[in-house]
Amino acid sequence: MSDKKSKKNSKVLMARNSIIGFITTIAILIFGFGSYVSSSLSEQDIDDSADYREVDSPKQRRASDPIEVVEFFSYTCIHCKTFDPIIEEWAAEQGEGVAFSRAPAMWSPIQTLLGRTYLTLADQDALANNHGRIFRAIHDGRRQFLTPEMMAEYVDGRGISAEDFLRTFNSPAMRRATSDVERDARRFQVSGTPSMVVGGQYVVGMQGGQGHALRVVEHLIEKIRAADRGEEEPAEIGTADAR
Repeated sequence: MSDKKSKKNSKVLMARNSIIGFITTIAILIFGFGSYVSSSLSEQDIDDSADYREVDSPKQRRASDPIEVVEFFSYTCIHCKTFDPIIEEWAAEQGEGVAFSRAPAMWSPIQTLLGRTYLTLADQDALANNHGRIFRAIHDGRRQFLTPEMMAEYVDGRGISAEDFLRTFNSPAMRRATSDVERDARRFQVSGTPSMVVGGQYVVGMQGGQGHALRVVEHLIEKIRAADRGEEEPAEIGTADAR
């Protein structure tokens, strides 16, 4: 092999190794950041003045009622998409004393369309076949849903027909349900997604990361339980286990 050809092959090999090294470095950084968000941040202390805020006019509840945890989300929010499997797993681990649900944030015409879509699918028991698909279609497939008819076509045959979807979507009951969710968002002053409302009394954002936010939620659940028992604070602030 000539020196010229050998040098050329050497340069190709060096370039390939550099690319592989760059990709590996990026992968390590991404993995490290993900681990930092999910673990390190979740271990930080809970700051009562920064990690949540109290609702001005909290919902009234009886001590015997389950503690409601409501996630305000939007299908257009990438952070909601990444948080979705995490909150699903967390909710599945909660006992009967915690009731988890979602509420769509509707701050624009598109978000209102997608929010009413969520409410329609929930009303027709068709979320299981469509909830994750809608997230993936928007964020992975870059698909746009601009009209109820476009959404009806997308969900047709997956737990609901296009006709049933449109009939429910346009019904007076669904208009009232949409208004109720919008009213709650205003009352809780939800300004970003994902946000969680705990017991109708506290609003938790994602300032400290998703794992940390769930620790804050668990802390607040125990705080409400302590109040139900007539105690002022949880037995162990910031380490409550709500499972």
